[in-house]
Amino acid sequence: MPERYLGRTIGKYRVTRHLGTGAFSWVYEAVDLDLEIPVALKILRPEFAGQEVAESRFRKEAATAARLRHPNIVTVRDVGQVDGAAFVAMDLYPLTLGRRLALVGPLPETEVVRLGIGMAAALAVAHASQIVHRDIKPDNILLDQDGDAIVADFGLARALAAGSLGDTNQVQGTPHYFSPEQARGKELDGRSDLYSVGVTLYRAATGRLPFEGDDWYAVARCHIETPPRPPRDLVPELTVEFDALVRRLLAKDPADRIPNAVQLVDALAALPTAPDRSAGLSRLGSNTVDAFRVSPPVPSRWWPAAAILVVGGVIGWMAWERQGGDADPEPAPAITVAADSARPVPVPVDSPPPPPPLAASTPATTVPPVKRPVAALPRTVRVEVTTLDSAVIYVDNRQVGVGRWSADVAVSPRLSLRAVVPDAPTTCRTALHDTVLTGLKAGQRLAVDLPVRGCAVVRYRVEPRDARVQFVPVDGGRAYETRADSVESYSLPWGRYLMRISAPYCIVFSDTVVVNRRGGDAVVPRKLVCS
Repeated sequence: MPERYLGRTIGKYRVTRHLGTGAFSWVYEAVDLDLEIPVALKILRPEFAGQEVAESRFRKEAATAARLRHPNIVTVRDVGQVDGAAFVAMDLYPLTLGRRLALVGPLPETEVVRLGIGMAAALAVAHASQIVHRDIKPDNILLDQDGDAIVADFGLARALAAGSLGDTNQVQGTPHYFSPEQARGKELDGRSDLYSVGVTLYRAATGRLPFEGDDWYAVARCHIETPPRPPRDLVPELTVEFDALVRRLLAKDPADRIPNAVQLVDALAALPTAPDRSAGLSRLGSNTVDAFRVSPPVPSRWWPAAAILVVGGVIGWMAWERQGGDADPEPAPAITVAADSARPVPVPVDSPPPPPPLAASTPATTVPPVKRPVAALPRTVRVEVTTLDSAVIYVDNRQVGVGRWSADVAVSPRLSLRAVVPDAPTTCRTALHDTVLTGLKAGQRLAVDLPVRGCAVVRYRVEPRDARVQFVPVDGGRAYETRADSVESYSLPWGRYLMRISAPYCIVFSDTVVVNRRGGDAVVPRKLVCS
């Protein structure tokens, strides 16, 4: 379960929230304890630990993204492995394009063009490094605080250098965003990514995909054979120039598309709805592939669209926060097909006009006060949680306190409670305790104890080397046993233990060991008396 790492410390990162699940990894929000800044922490799922293919792909993604330095490409900060957990730390962004589209529906053409310029700029740098992304889609486009596109997840990226393509007939990616050549399992170049950019722009501007359905094979076949419906058929307000550009990106034959990402930047910047580049920005497109930021001010002639965009973004962000912030910066498994949300239809609410003022000759009348219905009080239950003083408490995967917490909680079918010792290693099973409350009734008062303990390392040295070393809790509970020749230290939950050392033809040795935050009692080298 992805919740296993909540509250844990992985290297110098303390995990605070689960953000999403992908084919090979879990993504979390975490805090860099050295820099005291939030980061996105991608951790390889335990079922893939030790699998050469999965670990190789995980390391390759980190290495690929780390080599690409550009304002529109997510920055990789750290790569490592702690207690068997392989991780990649990246810059954290609050929202994905996919999540935003699900919340607020289609975007104004001005913003779609701006996002397209950011995506094309990032791909220009990747393609110049002989790297094809192969999985461009809204869930892999992050949005920074200015609303610019940040391309992420190079997990399927592949180098174009000779001899590095390997199994060229393997179909990988997300079917709704496949290029025709990708669906056929052919070799890919940068034009395949541009087709996927076209699909992404199509969906952002219309709220629909060019080809929809739950059968991934049928969708892939449509990419190969069926012409897409023009975007202006769905949204007549789109400009003719934008419609033509998107349809060119969706050409079946790569030769009929825009040749490369650099020229796509030029083509998008030349649209009538493109952002204004007169504010001292460097030339974008065919004359340069240097790093640049596309975040100009919106021209005054587009201020109504900008105002709508800002209000929509705020509403979307508030809705996202209320729903638990389950943004998914990492894609679902490649063959999973999710239906798109329908485009929301605004319903205008007309307020009645105010009554006309009374004429001087009209006698005054007494208007009785309007009796407004009293809102029903919320149905709540009082929950009090106690745990270890230093343990972090989570309610429905949200951090709410440390050591002790109480609050009135709205009645719901289930309420998830968890306590975690934050500095314990991931192998410490007693550092986490959770429970689920069901059958809650309004007015109840519940006291819940979540017992947790951290772990510390006990070090020892024993002869003969084939001796058995056993730790039995004095206060009862699970016993731990190992061989002296396998390890010379053991991680144990805090507490008092009877340390018992035995070997064939030797006198058994016993002693008491206290394990706490500082570790175990110093255990001197022990040589058993043997016959």
